[in-house]
Amino acid sequence: MSQTDLKTAIANGDLKQFIVEREGKTGEEAAFDATLRSMAGKSKPAPKTSSRDDCDD
Repeated sequence: MSQTDLKTAIANGDLKQFIVEREGKTGEEAAFDATLRSMAGKSKPAPKTSSRDDCDD
């Protein structure tokens, strides 16, 4: 049985089969974590911006 890509599996309604084909396989943990944070709407804190009081105007 050949493996399909995720986009094709979703389009064909074969997502469960896609998951079964890949059970037990591991990937890059850092990439997974970054993707998961992105999907959850959580990211690293943004750098602090300067206040309006610091203007030279």
